Amino acid sequence: MQGKNLLSFYQKQKKIKELKSLLPEVFAGDQLDIQKLKIYLETNQFVDESNYGLTWFGKENAAMQAREESTDKLVFDKAKSVQPKTTQNLFVEGDNLDALRLLQKDYSGKIKLIYIDPPYNTGNDFGYNDRFKIRSNQYLEFLDGTGIERVDFGLKNQIESGEVHTNWLNMIYPRLILSRQLLTNDGAIAVSIDESEKANVQLICNEVFGEDNFIGCFIWINRTNSNVSGNLFAANHEYILLYAKNTKEVKLKGELKDLSNYSNPDNDPNGDWIPDNPSAASGNSNSRFVIANPFTKEEYLPPSGRYWAFSKLRVAEWFDSGKLIFPKEEGKRFLLKKYKSELKSIFNPISSVITDIPTSKGTRELKELYPEGLPFKYPKPTDLLLVILEQLSDDGDLILDLFAGSASMPHAVFKLNEKQASKRRFICVQNTELVKEDSDAGRMGFSTISDLARDRIVRAGKLYPKLDTGFRFYRIEK
Repeated sequence: MQGKNLLSFYQKQKKIKELKSLLPEVFAGDQLDIQKLKIYLETNQFVDESNYGLTWFGKENAAMQAREESTDKLVFDKAKSVQPKTTQNLFVEGDNLDALRLLQKDYSGKIKLIYIDPPYNTGNDFGYNDRFKIRSNQYLEFLDGTGIERVDFGLKNQIESGEVHTNWLNMIYPRLILSRQLLTNDGAIAVSIDESEKANVQLICNEVFGEDNFIGCFIWINRTNSNVSGNLFAANHEYILLYAKNTKEVKLKGELKDLSNYSNPDNDPNGDWIPDNPSAASGNSNSRFVIANPFTKEEYLPPSGRYWAFSKLRVAEWFDSGKLIFPKEEGKRFLLKKYKSELKSIFNPISSVITDIPTSKGTRELKELYPEGLPFKYPKPTDLLLVILEQLSDDGDLILDLFAGSASMPHAVFKLNEKQASKRRFICVQNTELVKEDSDAGRMGFSTISDLARDRIVRAGKLYPKLDTGFRFYRIEK
């Protein structure tokens, strides 16, 4: 038993000993008795093999990848860094699975928000490889061992679907497992995805983070005009799945209410107010009583079928405080004030549908930074990422962007830091995948997506000269 295998064995044995100290009754000697463990637990506290779940070829190996110890190292590159002595930001060049393993040592439990914008497995040309497809013969060799003797039409569809999705699932699964370990207890992860893998990645996230930790799913309307498709069905949206490490510790900020209609024309010492409806749709006989105007002696009752929204005792109290104003002329209704200070919250729940931030807005942002050409197709708009950042992060928090791509997330962090006078920090990871020579990025002199991401951060940083827009640049070396 050598190297990391010995270390992995030692770590497992240590955890088993810890489990035995907590639950000695489920052990037979030094061995964990699975049947005793099942008896100890309630039936709804464990998942059996026969229960619902997502399985695919290579899942066990993918899970093992998440448990492997890294033998790689992060090598600091001063020449590619910007303001390295003072910056709190990091740029990591290399495979993000390797990066996730390496980050565990210093950042486990310290990252507030992780953003994942993985390749969508569509086969479209984005200047990098976004098609994950297992070789047919390799997949059929796997199926050979499952006892299948005949292939009908339905099974043929399953096999072809498995071929398309398997490698993508093997790519994303260990990355999600390791991402969860980096999150703070009140941290969250946001995953951008389209229809091609949305159903699968949600099942995997349910497994990794727990279905109870599903916060919600944004539907992002990313374009208004769709190209004509063969079946005349226009897909003009994508998704952003949100999962918490612990939903009990995570609360979205919501959207600021429009309070522009509040004012204080009578200099009320209680502050700004708006007219409030004094009646309610529900109540009882005690809520229907006569209110007498102390000036005109006119009497008021709630409209038919409605009730006063307050008790009889409140009338005199609110009249004295100025909350309830009676007219001094007959034929006019009294005024009930609703003070801004009485609002339980100045925020409304945020809508699950994000509109008015099309992909074209991200394209325009990139064109402003690169007037000489467009090095990246379909970059995420920074305003879209601001929605996520504003809801799930605070001043001083650390943000991890696992698939940096065009580096829209670091740009969005700069933008929000200026807007809120905050000091959010980022770590972004991008591999050295080559751009295609005949792409705009290739013609503009970029060799890799990493080169492009780094350059975008540098250019965006110049728009915010008073902020920390630097980064320490690290390469992953074997």
